[in-house]
Amino acid sequence: MSSNNVLRILDLKKLVLAYPNLRWHKVDIQTLWNLNPSTLCLLGKMVEGEANVTIIDAQFYDLSIEAFVARIADVKPDYVGISILTSEYSSILHLAAEAIKNLDQNIIVIAGGVHVTIEYMKVMDDLNIDFAVRGEGEHILRDLIRFLNGSGGKPTRGLVYRHEGRIVAQSQELIMDIGSLPLPDYDLVKMEDYINVGSRYGPLRPPEYPYVRMLITRGCPVGCSFCQVESISGRKVRVPDVSRVVDEIAYLKNRYGLKSFIIDDDNIALRKKFFKKFLKVLTKRDMGLKFIIQSFAIFALDDEMLELLSKAGCVGINVAIESGSKRVIKEIVNKPLNLEDVPRLIAKIKSNGIYVLANFIIGFPGETWDEIRETISFAENCGADYVKLFVAVPLKGTKLWDMAKKHGSTEIADEDPEVNWRFSQIKSDEWTPYDISILRAYEWDRINFGDPNRRRRVAEIWGMSEDEISKIRKATRDAVTAGNPHRGEEIQEHVQGPKRDYLPIITDGGNLLIN
Repeated sequence: MSSNNVLRILDLKKLVLAYPNLRWHKVDIQTLWNLNPSTLCLLGKMVEGEANVTIIDAQFYDLSIEAFVARIADVKPDYVGISILTSEYSSILHLAAEAIKNLDQNIIVIAGGVHVTIEYMKVMDDLNIDFAVRGEGEHILRDLIRFLNGSGGKPTRGLVYRHEGRIVAQSQELIMDIGSLPLPDYDLVKMEDYINVGSRYGPLRPPEYPYVRMLITRGCPVGCSFCQVESISGRKVRVPDVSRVVDEIAYLKNRYGLKSFIIDDDNIALRKKFFKKFLKVLTKRDMGLKFIIQSFAIFALDDEMLELLSKAGCVGINVAIESGSKRVIKEIVNKPLNLEDVPRLIAKIKSNGIYVLANFIIGFPGETWDEIRETISFAENCGADYVKLFVAVPLKGTKLWDMAKKHGSTEIADEDPEVNWRFSQIKSDEWTPYDISILRAYEWDRINFGDPNRRRRVAEIWGMSEDEISKIRKATRDAVTAGNPHRGEEIQEHVQGPKRDYLPIITDGGNLLIN
């Protein structure tokens, strides 16, 4: 490297990219998980040559807020980008922003992630946050850093910012050509730590260690009523070049000695031609890797795809059935699924040596108690190796949210909704939120652990002993019976930074200004 290049790198401003720690809000074994470091590594790669990047993952390393701030103080950054996944833990974004500004008011705080994309106006109520990213942030962050450095214009899509006492919200950014994005810069983190620790306990653990998590496609066309993906990533499934994806897997295997990987996509099987080509190329490269798919559209499965999955090294898939009621599937969930096909397809998958996890949801607006019992019965008898039961959660940006509000099925506040994946927040004339919360926990336990054979099979899939799982089962039951049944565990007071009131108005160009 020439001396001029060295001087230029030393002269670059400093950017910290951070995951805050979910535990700053609460500790809940059901909803705590480590996030994929490749997201921050890709963002870091996007600003290569524009800023010197440091990644601080407070979640993975379980940093206290004090330790997090100390790490930032050591770096002395000009900018800090904070990524937050779920609205359930939104308070940690504001805790982090407040702590950073208390350290140094001159640090520019940039917020991004799923929660920020959905709740960007609420996020910008916090004056400790200078910019919010609405949508996919790779190009936005790069262009924003250039703008702040004085070497480029302001981004024209996806940025939310303040101007003359008002908030400007640009239209959401989706990157249509995701194949143009570079490979993440894995040197920005200590990958040796991540590849030997699963993101969380449970059935979606890596088949073997070391492992990585791969997000290959973006978007989902199905439009299930409860899902935010349509609002976050759009209905068009965008795909990269197959050879590039397999090359990245090969690179990670050669560098880190991978033995498995997890596909984190929302619905990779829906682009059948792409997915089958990926499986064929993966098989041809013969890397000897096992993998699981954490979200698989079972209605997209055909015999060729199943054979390719088995040959390529797939050992497990997670299918989303959602309900055992035909009416609920069609009229409430909006999923193009024929329930009569499900047991046969699950049996075929298992006959090819691939285990099956199945998702179900209970407590939808307008769902009857008998339909809920139909779902429990179907879940028990569909043939899946392991059943996951969820309560219906109306999230901002979903059809379910609109449905619940329209029919008065929830008392969740519009302005400051409290999201909690463990406890139902939907009401009915036939059942209470507490009924649903209790039923979910106890039927999950009965279906999966009701006989010795199932207990052994689940322990095998989880990679844990039956005694270890017993402790988790008890904690799950205890959590829904302790404290206020409508709120669950006592949660820390929601922490926001200083606010001001804004009056929304629409202006030309599709940008939203807030007075």
